[in-house]
Parts: sequence; structure tokens; C-alpha cells
Amino acid sequence: MVNLRLPGLFLTGKIRHSLKIVLLFLLDVAAFYAALLAAYYSRKLLQVLYPQVITLQFSLGFFVNFWWLPVIFIAFIVYDGLYFKKLPFWDETKELIKAISASTITILAVISLGKMGGISRLTVVFLCFYSFFFFPLFHLIGKKVLRAVVWRDNVIIIGAGAAGLATVKGINSDAHLGYHVIGFLDDDENIGKYVQVGDNVYDILGKISDCKIIVRQFEISTVIVAIPSLSNEKLSQLTNEIQKYTKSILLVPDVKGVALSNTELYYLFMEQLFLLKINNNLKSTFNRFVKRIFDLMLVILLLPVLLPAIVFIALLIMVDSPGPPFHIQNRFGQNKTIFKCIKFRTMYLQSDDLLNDHLQSNPDKALEWQKYKKLKGPDPRITRIGKFLRQTSLDELPQFFNVLKGDMSLVGSRPYLQREEDDMNYYIDTILLTPPGITGLWQVSGRNRLTFEDRLVLDAWYVLNWSVWLDIVILFKTFRVVLFREGAY
Repeated sequence: MVNLRLPGLFLTGKIRHSLKIVLLFLLDVAAFYAALLAAYYSRKLLQVLYPQVITLQFSLGFFVNFWWLPVIFIAFIVYDGLYFKKLPFWDETKELIKAISASTITILAVISLGKMGGISRLTVVFLCFYSFFFFPLFHLIGKKVLRAVVWRDNVIIIGAGAAGLATVKGINSDAHLGYHVIGFLDDDENIGKYVQVGDNVYDILGKISDCKIIVRQFEISTVIVAIPSLSNEKLSQLTNEIQKYTKSILLVPDVKGVALSNTELYYLFMEQLFLLKINNNLKSTFNRFVKRIFDLMLVILLLPVLLPAIVFIALLIMVDSPGPPFHIQNRFGQNKTIFKCIKFRTMYLQSDDLLNDHLQSNPDKALEWQKYKKLKGPDPRITRIGKFLRQTSLDELPQFFNVLKGDMSLVGSRPYLQREEDDMNYYIDTILLTPPGITGLWQVSGRNRLTFEDRLVLDAWYVLNWSVWLDIVILFKTFRVVLFREGAY
């Protein structure tokens, strides 16, 4: 059962709330001066490298004395409400980058309009870039340290059905949110006294009518209503009642699978309605152009490292087994066009025969292949060097040439095989709206642990919810997944 003697209850709600704001403020001040320190010494290094061009006449103490610099940073962070919002890490990072960018522009404007010649503009630019790293890092580490004392807010969930269980799973997967689910309220007596989500067991604390008592007993800051089947009238009555004695309410609507990442909210006040405008960003020619430029810039920057690595790996493959180093295969591209997808060869040349023999000899593996289109255990087709390349995803390095050509993108859906067309069902038209990617949402969400159906769902969701920021997040997550070989075999 869940331990209801929860951390942080020795502090009252108001004290904990105030303490959170103070500690987050101190974290941001520390992040600012860490970024300033890195910016100053980066600027100083440039003077050493280019003494005739770049001179630095001021000490670090000179910049520290400009008290109004961190004030501007903190002011924009406060303006964005980041001391009061509870956001997932990547959403919070996005908001921090916006605040830091606005702060830097403001500081440079003040320096220029005020004709303040004593401040190094290059140091301010370095400060901006280092802040992009230090502020999210300090928030990430700081909230982990503070979680046990003040950062976790107690929440209860009304509704222990599928929506409620999925909500708990989502909250537990992102501790950065700072929510601590203590249990459920539900009127369905068939559910029992507790429910299990993963390795955690949660009590059914009572019926929905007990909400007021539970909120006061455990200092609940947020109540989550996860009963999508509830009628509008009953939902309105329930939320109006809960709002009397809790700070905030989260509603879980029944819109799973709908592309909501790029939505805009409109209100019809007199009718007490709101409208969701769903944008398909990749329908925009400008957005497709931005995505293409983003791909080209990153690939060109990486080419000096990629080319020697590709040559070296190609030599290893030829030494390991007979055959060419590259494997070129027809794959579906944008709008169902066919392109030549290039990868490192990781299998023996007679791989199809080896696969058929293996599946015929192992009926359980045949079922596994039908479900995942992958073999989880030993695969007789894969070479020694091929196994390493697959586990590290280095077999996909040559696809950077496909990106340069325009057949692929850095981030996108999986490049599907022609023989998989029927298995893609109705997802195919959505997925093939854009070029496939070297990495994608399914690769950072479980990779080979996912079923073929799961991959289709994630690839379709990515296309409908695309943004440059989503691509950046997936690229960062790809680095982690590859580094720790998550879901690779």
C-alpha cells in the first residue's frame, strides 16, 4: 500500500509554496553566475588565442558588480510564470530558453541605447549561450534534490479507471513535474481497495463525495479528474464543488490520439465553450523549409567528424565478413516515393535464407517476427561487427548522405519497407506526409521493445505534432538512448 505519511507534510502548504519560490530563485541566481563565469573565461580565452584582435580589459568582478543583469534574467523568468507552473522538463526548458533569449536582447538593447561602452557585448552573447545550458541543468538537479522536502505536491485522482491509471503512469514517468499521487477516489465498488500501476500500489481512499475530507487531511494542492465518460452536467457540478477547497484542478479529457501539441485555444464566453484549433505545421511550406535548413546546418557541421568515422567503420565491415560495406535498400519516402536508403551492412549476404530457416525451425520466433518485425534474441543473420553497429545505432550513419540529398530528415518517421505497406494500414497516408528520419519519436520511446503497431502510432503522432522544438528534444533524447543502448539489440 501507499505510505500516506508523506514527505513534506511537516511544512504547511503556504510555507512550502513560499519556500519553493525562494529556492527556485536562488537556483536561478546560481545558474546565472555560473553562466557568467563560463562566459567571462571563454571571452578571456579568445584574447589568448587572438590577442591582436580581441582585447579584454575588465576583471570578472567588474561584471559581477552589474547587479541589474541577473535582475533582468529573473524578471523574464517570473514573467513567464516558471516559479508557479509545473511543467515537464523539456517544456520548462523551452520556456527558459525563451526567457533567456528575451533577457539577452533586452540587455544588449540597454547597453546600446544607453551607450554603455564599458560592457563587453561578446561576453553577454556568451552569457546567453551558457545560460541555455546552466539554467535547465540547475533546475533539473535542484528539483531532484528538493523533491523529498518541498518540491512534491500531493495530488489525488478522481477516477480509477483506464484514464486515471494512464495519468498516474504519465506523472510517474516525469518526476520533474513534482506531483506525488497519494491515491484515488472512485464510486465503483468493483474496483476494490487498491489499484496497481507498474510497481506502485495506490489506495482507493474513498468515494468521490469524500474529496473534501481527503483534500484537507493530506493538504492536497491539486485534484485530477480522470473520468472522460462523465456527462458535461456532472463534470461541471463536480469541478465547481472541488474548486471551493483546492488550489487547482486538472481535467483529463477523452482526446487520446488527437494531435494537440500545436493547438490554439479560443473561447466563446457567452456560450461557455472553448474551441481547439489544431494546426498541421508540416502542411506549411515555410515550416518544411525551416526543417530542411535545420537538417542541412547540423549535417554540414557534423561532416568533419562523420566522414572519417564512416570510412573507418566501412573498413571494419569488409574485414569482418565478405561483401560490400553498405546496404542499399528501397524504402518509402515522402508522399510514397521510393528512395535508396543507405546503411552499413550488418548482415551476411544470404540473410533472407538464414531468416527463413530460423523462423521455420523456431515457431515462437515466427510469432515474434510477425508482431515486432524484429528478432529480440540471437539473430543468425547479423555479423559480429553488425551486432555492435546495431546496438550503438552506428549502422545508420550513412543515412546522413540521404539527409543531404533530401530523401530523409534528421528526425522523422521510420523509413518503412515496401513490403510493410499493408501492415501500415490507415497510418500510411499520415506518416508519409514527410520524409522519414534517421531518428524519431519511436526510437526514443522504447525502440525495439515496441510493437510494430506502437511504432506506427508514434510516427503518426510525430507528423501531426511536429515543431522544431520537438525535433531538438528528440535529438537530445537520441543521444541518451544511443549512449545507454536503451531498447537496442
